[in-house]
Amino acid sequence: MSDQESKPSSGDLRDKKERVYIKLRVVGQDLPVNSLRPLFKGQRIADNHSRKELGMEEEEVMEVYQDIRSK
Repeated sequence: MSDQESKPSSGDLRDKKERVYIKLRVVGQDLPVNSLRPLFKGQRIADNHSRKELGMEEEEVMEVYQDIRSK
């Protein structure tokens, strides 16, 4: 997850809507998506949290762990 993210060009920054880019690197493929739990700065992230709400800066990393309680 420490790979460099692609950055929008300066022309993209002038658009009215904020564009969100996310780059994922898959380490394993044998897990159901609902068993994964994202964390940012040690806090769980809800599905509806935005990057702006979380105060994420460029190049910050969100961690994803398997929730061992889910089956």
